Amino acid sequence: MTAQRLLIIILVILGLLGLAAGIVYLAEPAKSLPSVLPGHISGSTVHRYKRGIAALVIGAVLLLASVVAARTGRRGVQ
Repeated sequence: MTAQRLLIIILVILGLLGLAAGIVYLAEPAKSLPSVLPGHISGSTVHRYKRGIAALVIGAVLLLASVVAARTGRRGVQ
């Protein structure tokens, strides 16, 4: 497996995890957040909108970076 392919796979996985975290932040109140995500507040009913939007943006940027990396790798091989 080449280094570029490994980089693309890592970017896709991190991008999907970022999108998933963003959805969880937007969907769940602060008291129901999983322990792996920061921002848990006992008894709180607020949603973490800023963290959710940030996670969605980061996930989308990582997925876009994986697409760019995949496309640049194909141009060199002909």
